[in-house]
Amino acid sequence: MGDKEILKAAVVFADRFFMSAEALAAIRPLGGFVWADATDDQDLAKKLEGASNVQVLVSEYIPVTARVYKKVQGLKGVIAYGAGYDHIDLTGAARQGVIVCNCRGENAQAVAEFTFGILLCLMRKIHLADRYIREGGWGRTDPASLPDWVAGAELKGKTLGIIGLGQIGYRVARIARGFGMRNLAYDPFALPPEVNPPAAEKTTWEQLIQEADIITLHVPLTPATEKMINSQTLERMKPGIWLVNTSRGRVIDEPALLEALKKKRIAGAALDVFAREPISGDHPFAKLENVILSPHLGAITQEAGERLSASVARQVREILEGQTPECVIPQPGSVRP
Repeated sequence: MGDKEILKAAVVFADRFFMSAEALAAIRPLGGFVWADATDDQDLAKKLEGASNVQVLVSEYIPVTARVYKKVQGLKGVIAYGAGYDHIDLTGAARQGVIVCNCRGENAQAVAEFTFGILLCLMRKIHLADRYIREGGWGRTDPASLPDWVAGAELKGKTLGIIGLGQIGYRVARIARGFGMRNLAYDPFALPPEVNPPAAEKTTWEQLIQEADIITLHVPLTPATEKMINSQTLERMKPGIWLVNTSRGRVIDEPALLEALKKKRIAGAALDVFAREPISGDHPFAKLENVILSPHLGAITQEAGERLSASVARQVREILEGQTPECVIPQPGSVRP
């Protein structure tokens, strides 16, 4: 990225993420765009020095903080590429008169489907079975026999506890019905109007924690949700519970989860997100066989990429034209939409 390019562009993509050719073509005549390829918020702020034409920032993971806002006096809006926006300073944006939007709903189907993919892999021990074959274990002794550990667990008849019944959680509930599961849902905010009793039974935090056989997390990272799964909640869960997290790593107290897994207090965990990313192959979770790890890829599908690109292009246009996008994030202290 050349300095002159960023000085002239109206739209800056803070980090690298998929944008379709059609979406980029729609943004180009609105004032142009440039990829900043920033490594962190300090690097982004440095690259934005003197970029008075920048009106919209788009970021997937790079923090947009006060030091960034100070460098772009004419900034109108920030768009989070995806549903999560915990990397964006909402208070600082409100102070500068900058609106913040996300692309909620565009990757919801991808995450919901992935939730069951990683859950089935965990409960049916598919990851271990794959390794068993690759290491030559099958047929090493008696070709007709398999070791006792291959016996997994079924979803039918299990109680699924869905924490967060937004667009992802609602889709998870619908898929779970196809498996013959009982759905309990906890969400402190009003449920979407399309949610009805057959999809999920709204319940209390305590009932969900105590009755669920499987718990899946679909909440944003906020002060209220950070470490909501901790040693106390893990102790109150059913022995042998399964846990899935495709939301944000910091909603779980990782040392507490690690201890519960080691003691087999819970049967296993499927984790797509972590408190600090990326994690290395020598992370404590990687040493446990009752854990499945994936590199924050739940939302990544070709279809979701197309939808996210279109959403970004649409919101860029609306911001530049002085409109308020539908997916604007409420200012701190207001109620979640």
